[in-house]
Amino acid sequence: MTEQTPMNMARITELMRSGDLAQATQLIQSELGGGAMPRMPTGGLSMPQMPKMPQMPTGFPTGTTARGGAPVDLPDGASWTTHQHQAAGQSREYRLYLPASLDGRPAAGLLLLLHGCTQDPDDFARGTGIMAAAERHRVIVVAPAQTAQANMNRCWNWFEARHTARDGGEAAFLVDLTRSVAHDHAVAPDQRFAAGLSAGGAMAVILGAVFADDFGAVACHSGLPNGAATDMGGAFQAMSQGGSDRGQGVGCRLFVVHGTTDKTVSPRNADAVLDQALRRQPGLTRRAADAKLNDRAVHIGRYRDDAGSLRIETWRVDGLAHAWSGGEPTGSYTAPGPQATDAMMAFFLG
Repeated sequence: MTEQTPMNMARITELMRSGDLAQATQLIQSELGGGAMPRMPTGGLSMPQMPKMPQMPTGFPTGTTARGGAPVDLPDGASWTTHQHQAAGQSREYRLYLPASLDGRPAAGLLLLLHGCTQDPDDFARGTGIMAAAERHRVIVVAPAQTAQANMNRCWNWFEARHTARDGGEAAFLVDLTRSVAHDHAVAPDQRFAAGLSAGGAMAVILGAVFADDFGAVACHSGLPNGAATDMGGAFQAMSQGGSDRGQGVGCRLFVVHGTTDKTVSPRNADAVLDQALRRQPGLTRRAADAKLNDRAVHIGRYRDDAGSLRIETWRVDGLAHAWSGGEPTGSYTAPGPQATDAMMAFFLG
């Protein structure tokens, strides 16, 4: 990949502060190579706003409706209910899926499912096919919803230090939510998992780094490393060129998926997530393999400790853009390919 020139962030910031979001967006588009972001609306703003993250781009292979799409199908005896949680100075709605397969038995695990920008829990659940997987494995799903008030594109604010802290902000809220639901259903920390796409993947990495003792494993699909950026300008650069790997790495088990043709979040970020984790979990033995799954080549790396336990697994999917691999077309930002949901669940529970 050729080096890219740094963005003119001073001019971008000046335009945003003046309220000229359309011009700022056009400049960002041109500096990212054109077409990476849809045009942002200029009407209906009562005051200038600074967007937290760029809008997810259009043109994905399947799925375009982030909200108000087809309803989530539930098997008989399952429930998908809406609740509210407050903690760490934050308040969010969340969806809770209790699979019919529980049938009075203990859950095999609890999954915190973190959607990407412009998505919501229903859309993300449809796209990942998580309900069917949760039914097969007796896993409870907790899917919080980011608000447009917290981020105009409903991205988790992974690039703001206050939202990656232990004592306040979004990461602290998400771990408190996980603890609360896990307590209600008697799920131990090593059976708690977090997974997300893009901004959600970046937040899952933060949880696995900052709150490693609260999770048995985390999964990052097309996301970024902990500490990849500390402001909006850095977020754009980290996405397009790769973020820094100097932050604290994931301390629990880690599953990473990224596409080779992702133009929204550079695959370099998957390398940085891995490098961070390897520094925190030294001495792992790597074994690599190439496979062809659902007509796509996949390069798989597996890292085991001295006892033979699988600590880290990475998937680099050939030809996959910024989309959930093997996802359902009824959800947004999905693409045909290896079944990331099934592989993730197998890693979590294996």
